[in-house]
Amino acid sequence: MTAIEQKRVPEQIAAIIERAEKTFSEKADGKWMKQVIEDVLHPARAFERDHPNLLHRIHEYLEKYDGAERTKEHIVRFERTMTRYHEYRRELLGDTDFTLFVETVTLGQMNDFREYVANEYLLRQEYPDFYIPRMLINHKPKPLSNTTVINIMNLFCTFLHWCKRMKYSDNEVYAVYGCKEPTYGDPFYLTSEERNVLYDADLSDCPKLAVIRDIFVFHCYVGCRVGDLYRMTKENIKDGFLEYMPQKTKKCQAKTVRVPLHEKAVRILERYSGNTGKLLPFKPINTYNLGIRELLKHCGIDRMVTILDTHGYNTVQKPLYEVASSHTARKTFVGNLYRQVPDPNLIASMSGHVEGSRAFRRYRTIDDDMKRKLVEMIN
Repeated sequence: MTAIEQKRVPEQIAAIIERAEKTFSEKADGKWMKQVIEDVLHPARAFERDHPNLLHRIHEYLEKYDGAERTKEHIVRFERTMTRYHEYRRELLGDTDFTLFVETVTLGQMNDFREYVANEYLLRQEYPDFYIPRMLINHKPKPLSNTTVINIMNLFCTFLHWCKRMKYSDNEVYAVYGCKEPTYGDPFYLTSEERNVLYDADLSDCPKLAVIRDIFVFHCYVGCRVGDLYRMTKENIKDGFLEYMPQKTKKCQAKTVRVPLHEKAVRILERYSGNTGKLLPFKPINTYNLGIRELLKHCGIDRMVTILDTHGYNTVQKPLYEVASSHTARKTFVGNLYRQVPDPNLIASMSGHVEGSRAFRRYRTIDDDMKRKLVEMIN
């Protein structure tokens, strides 16, 4: 027993006597006495008997969540990360009773969790035997971007706010911590000319790439989220329009989006008119993303674009074919429309963004051509 532990013994004995006096009854027995001692020596366990812990509440939050599937996946990952954090504190730091509760979680504990999230990749390298069985996929540890860390902590705040609304807690530490605004760079996307290069490309010698091209170019003409695109069938085509209800925003704005089909989008659909079921022969998301990059490289779309590095602090230059993904199609749709008609609400009615979405702030970098046109309008 350490000197510090010895000093605490008289206090603990006094606390045990006080608790025994308060809870004594005619039914008191050895089991009761054991419980009194444990409650004093391990207060977290005593609290947990009457209050479900934070991990329990996160699981309940996950089970009751009925929003977008992508957000649900984020909650699953948040639950796994929080579980690993608890086990790290208990097993590697020796804090055997460590347990967070929504009622008592503090600003300091939230900041400690944030530090854990940001540095977990280093801990995985230092304690591989601990982490390997706890990771679903044991890829090489790498640092999370600053934006990803912010999004995880914003989800933590959202969860704690949900607990308050459910009357599980009056703790408003989430308001003190405050949701942060992730740092994003200016959006990069294909110009109309680059998109047309893909559409006109002769890919007869690359049939697999031709299919990726058709999906991607069609995607560029309708601008939906990839999850919505993959759910579409021929039933979504009505009177020359693509109709669907965005899954991500259906809880806050249950509106049907109608996008008029461009003639090139119609021609792409005609190539697959004999298909039944899905609108197009969609590939697994990972295959689609890798295929997009291969397609752009094959077609010489190598314009350099500026992106934020993985930490979200510095800008770096990359060829477009190295960084393009399925989301580039959505940005291509929005970006090219915004250059023609910078009306966020009109574009949002076709892209599925919530009206007033902050996403459009990133498209307000007016290029030189638009500036010249504005000056020419001055008589």
